[in-house]
Amino acid sequence: MPFVYFQTFGCQMNVADSDELKRKLEARGFEETSCIADADLIIVNTCTVRQNAENKALARIKEFSKLKKPQCLLWVTGCMAQRMGDTLKDAIPGVSLVIGAKEIDNLDSIINEHLIHSSFYNQEHHSHSSVSDYITVMRGCNNYCAYCIVPYVRGDEHSIPVSTILDTIRARIDDGVKEITLLGQNVNSYNDNGTDFADLIVKVSALDGLKRLRFTTSHPKDCSDKLIRTIAETPQCCSHFHLPVQAGTDRILSIMNRRYTAKDYLNRIDTIRRYIPHADITTDILVGFPTETDAEFNDTLSLVKQVRYTTAFMFAYSVREGTAASRMTDDIPKQEKLDRLNRLIEAQTEITKEIYDSMIGSTIEVMINGRQDKREKFWMGQDNGCKRILVTGEHFNNGDIIRCSVKRSSGMTLVCDTQ
Repeated sequence: MPFVYFQTFGCQMNVADSDELKRKLEARGFEETSCIADADLIIVNTCTVRQNAENKALARIKEFSKLKKPQCLLWVTGCMAQRMGDTLKDAIPGVSLVIGAKEIDNLDSIINEHLIHSSFYNQEHHSHSSVSDYITVMRGCNNYCAYCIVPYVRGDEHSIPVSTILDTIRARIDDGVKEITLLGQNVNSYNDNGTDFADLIVKVSALDGLKRLRFTTSHPKDCSDKLIRTIAETPQCCSHFHLPVQAGTDRILSIMNRRYTAKDYLNRIDTIRRYIPHADITTDILVGFPTETDAEFNDTLSLVKQVRYTTAFMFAYSVREGTAASRMTDDIPKQEKLDRLNRLIEAQTEITKEIYDSMIGSTIEVMINGRQDKREKFWMGQDNGCKRILVTGEHFNNGDIIRCSVKRSSGMTLVCDTQ
């Protein structure tokens, strides 16, 4: 039996793409390995959102090209693969195949073409089993935010047909999956012949055996009242919205091409809170965008304190070649960006700690997803929002949903006992 080794960089879309590629290879007789020396095929799924992500991926690809056994194939896929193309083969001679992010929908034909003459082809299916899984429902992006390379490497938006999505999720449920996360670059702009994202949620939640339904990532301009109401009215839907704000001042939002104002964004937050009062809201924030003043950064800081995100992904702006922002003057000194980022992180960390501390003494429902390494008395899980949970106990199964009492908080994890 041949072995495949995966290294995945980047977002949940990349994780989902790696999982899909893994399933297709398993159907052709491959088994995943954690040992490079055993691998017959190494796949590196790359990210190009930031230069640092590319640098990490390139370093690993070069390392793998030296460590792999002579007959081992080395495939590079994902967003960096799309941007660099076959120049990767020139830069790193050990690379056997480059699969760009726009080619993900053609994985079957690509795999068959490159493995058809090998003993790996068309072998017995090996089932994939996990409690939680990602399902891509749309690809690409039409927003062209000034700082973002994604539309250039993943292409225009296109939604996967409803029937395909439902068939895929049914198969995952039959394979033991209890929780599904619907994925897209801008998932709430999904539309398949008039079926919008809210409609899709209703159809997916009706599938027998599905316990929890999540989604990411959302664009604030497409987070409609209909969608929020649907999530509030659908028991399987988790109470978590990832709603990237990026900045808290209208001028910066405008030159970022975000197509909403700070007031528009706060109105969306108010609607979520009205329908789902205890929802976890998380976000992405970019500080130090070209021409951002200290006063404008303070506006972002004020918005963060007003919304009170459960957690946030926070970054200092860096130039990304090929984006609209790369044609702007990067006029904020690096140290100033880092100072603003540190102030933001400090504020958000305090908010997160307060939110987690406020949960002490409450009762929550937790889905178990595994035992904690090296601390076997604890099981890992997640609440109905986005909070990480540790539960004491001995006799759980992955996928169990149990009621727990919150005993303490580490600031980023809740420690619970079963009731």
